[in-house]
Amino acid sequence: MNRLLFVLLLSPLLGSAQATIDTLHWSTTRRLLLSDFHAPIQSGLGGSEFHYQIGYEVRPTSVWSQPAIDAFCLMFRNLSWVSETARNERTLAYNQVLFDLVEVYTRLMKAKLVALHTDRHFKQQATRIEYLTNAELGAEVNRFRAETGGGDDLPALKRWQLQVAQRLYDTPDLRTTFRSSKIGYGMFVGGGGMLPTGSLTQTFSPAAGVVVGLDIAFQKTVLLLHPTLYNGTLRAGFSHNKQIWEKDMSVTSSLFEVGLGRIIADLPRSRLIPYIGYRLLDLSPRDGNDERYKGLSLYNHAPTVGLIVDIKLGDNTHKPDRSEDSFWFVRTKLSYSPLLAKDTFSGGLLNLQLSLGGFSRIRRVVYKPDHTLIPLPGSMLN
Repeated sequence: MNRLLFVLLLSPLLGSAQATIDTLHWSTTRRLLLSDFHAPIQSGLGGSEFHYQIGYEVRPTSVWSQPAIDAFCLMFRNLSWVSETARNERTLAYNQVLFDLVEVYTRLMKAKLVALHTDRHFKQQATRIEYLTNAELGAEVNRFRAETGGGDDLPALKRWQLQVAQRLYDTPDLRTTFRSSKIGYGMFVGGGGMLPTGSLTQTFSPAAGVVVGLDIAFQKTVLLLHPTLYNGTLRAGFSHNKQIWEKDMSVTSSLFEVGLGRIIADLPRSRLIPYIGYRLLDLSPRDGNDERYKGLSLYNHAPTVGLIVDIKLGDNTHKPDRSEDSFWFVRTKLSYSPLLAKDTFSGGLLNLQLSLGGFSRIRRVVYKPDHTLIPLPGSMLN
């Protein structure tokens, strides 16, 4: 009645039907129907024929996580048939017990695959496990057929039905799921502008430049490391630490922010992160080779506060079968920090930046045991 996978693969019948073959995966709630047997009835034969396959697939996740392993068992409907004289509930029950038995061995195989170490010998070991599982399954299928007389021995069939149902419960389905890491990381690049405020507007003109950055998240807390490079000019000259800064001098402002933010809203299309931190400003002449400007440098550090709004791009629906939670985003960032120098100038720096970046959290593979209870339509086996 049943043939192992390697027999099926060598069968001329399968070779001619593979273009149109259809399958049915085992299900807890979806029981077999007579309409699932699609193959033409073999003339002169009674009873039924049920063809199955068990197998597995390994999906790589990331270099920091184990691969995701899934196992499956299915029925070849185009190769399975029921004769006209056997189209009854007993035949369905007989084949359903067989299908459930195949599922038990599929789960046993997956448990062994999950327990393997994913090293360079994994494929060789997994192939051996699959071969041995098929051999053990084939032997038990033959015993099932012999003890039940192909389904004709009703007491034996009921005994096997109860036994296999118990084994399905005792052999949990290891459902492959993914659990997001607490750690996430993001990078971005873009441009922005720096606008002086207060009396500082009389000394500095607005400046424009480029920004890059790194975000490191732990759950909803985000460490921000954001360097920025602005180019601008001085509207007025000033003296600072016995150094003379001339009017209309082209200057470069290197600004580095270190902050801690909190993700207060993380929606499928947007993310909101207010933060506080500290910023370092290094102001220097743009033409560092000009002898007049040798040694000119202004360092300033001060607290900073800001708000980040990320607009997520693409389909960011949570997908349980993905090994990463990741998305691209367009970021708008607004921050403010004071800029004070004794007896020279006072005010603040308002920074507005627009950038493009990406964020990702690695997801770890988790196998969740699921004990299965299946219905037993014993009243139909009369």
